[in-house]
Amino acid sequence: MVYDLIITDRADELVDNIVSYLKNKLKNPDAALRFVDELDAVYGNLEENPFRYPESQDQYLSRKGYREALLQGMSYRIVFRIDEFTIYIVGVYHDLEDYGKKIEE
Repeated sequence: MVYDLIITDRADELVDNIVSYLKNKLKNPDAALRFVDELDAVYGNLEENPFRYPESQDQYLSRKGYREALLQGMSYRIVFRIDEFTIYIVGVYHDLEDYGKKIEE
């Protein structure tokens, strides 16, 4: 089964900020490219089977039905929720962020 993937404006903005940070601030275009590649891989996995990823580690988000997918080999996580056959990507965060308080309903 294929799920529809909707990336919220906020999540898209967060991705742009991360790529810009990796490329411009850290001067590491290879890390930015790897981030985008890993992000695309997870998006593909989500479209096929979003339930392969666990519920959010944040208790509040978990109660709201959010799940998380970690980017392999990187310290970033994608936060999403599933509504029937649609997946909503609501944010992409670094592991050190208190992302549970940044998710908007």
